[in-house]
Amino acid sequence: MDAEILGLIAGSLVSLGAYSVLIGDNPISRITENIYMGILGGYIFAVNWDFIRKNALSKVAEGEFVYIIAILLSLMLLGRLKAKYMWISRYPVVLTVGVGLGLAMRTTVMADFLGQIQATVLPLNSFNNIVMVIGTCLTAAYFIFTTQESGVYKYIHTGGRVFLLCAFGVTYGQTVSFRMELVIGRLVAMLDPRVSMITYAFLVIIVVILIYGYKTNKIEWYTGR
Repeated sequence: MDAEILGLIAGSLVSLGAYSVLIGDNPISRITENIYMGILGGYIFAVNWDFIRKNALSKVAEGEFVYIIAILLSLMLLGRLKAKYMWISRYPVVLTVGVGLGLAMRTTVMADFLGQIQATVLPLNSFNNIVMVIGTCLTAAYFIFTTQESGVYKYIHTGGRVFLLCAFGVTYGQTVSFRMELVIGRLVAMLDPRVSMITYAFLVIIVVILIYGYKTNKIEWYTGR
């Protein structure tokens, strides 16, 4: 049995266990969540350790001792694992936030302000450009709260609200579509002909366990009540 088959089997088991939460909180879903978070935590730790080894420890071994500071700051983050030493982790966190804020402020004005204006000021030579310009102007006017909704501005205010609702609707539709794509992708992997029988077996086992739990009056164990 190759690694791909083992991955499909593990994915089927984890997916069924995770989706079992749809019928209520139960030990199978909790075990699945704990396994997933444990694997994710281990993977993140391995990736970060590999990054430190390649970008800091190797530099120190080559004689660039300034990277010792980075290693010490990384180790100080481990202070969060114990409440007594949590104060140690505040220094690297503050430094990281400060550096990140400084780098972000350097590009925020161009990307989030001037860049947005430049992307909106379009030539009115196509239907898409016209909708973009009108929609942006009406939406911006909607947030002018110092003007009463009367006269011509009442229609401008309504138009801005319509564009906002359209934008929210598209965003919601895209989110739902993306979630459906994830579910369909999982189902395709679970029903792969090479592992479909194992998936069905896992499904039957999970259903039997849950039914047995309810039949034997272990409802508190499943719902957490």
